[in-house]
Amino acid sequence: MITEITIGKMQDSDKCDYFEMSREFYSLGVTNSQITDEGRDCFWKEILSGEIVKAYILRCGGETAGYAICALSASQEACGRVLWLDELYVKPQFRGLGVAKHFFKFIEQGGEYKFVRLEVELNNDKATKLYKSLGYKEVKYLQLYKKTNQSEI
Repeated sequence: MITEITIGKMQDSDKCDYFEMSREFYSLGVTNSQITDEGRDCFWKEILSGEIVKAYILRCGGETAGYAICALSASQEACGRVLWLDELYVKPQFRGLGVAKHFFKFIEQGGEYKFVRLEVELNNDKATKLYKSLGYKEVKYLQLYKKTNQSEI
């Protein structure tokens, strides 16, 4: 039986589901950071503003199945707009049903972006396998970051 998969813009009413899934995502050890609920609240404001963040709720058969957080940018290298997939989380009971693949189809077919970029922890073999199966390729340079605000959020 094929279950309908839908993708919608994250709304105010999705906050509790998003926080719950975000806590699970960050507990899996697939990121370099831990985020507090205070930090989630700060980021929630970015989600709702929609200025530089596009956030989506993924549903399968009408049930919340996951979320995706994307950041907007532009790059000369890309010759235009870039969508950076920052986080993609699918609840365990919905994995293997095509939810993530459906999301990639959704963002790639919009035609608004020249590139879709993402990062994956080196030990996250399942995600890496999925991304490569969808045509994503490794880049041959190191990404660096530095926190500029040393708050405890």
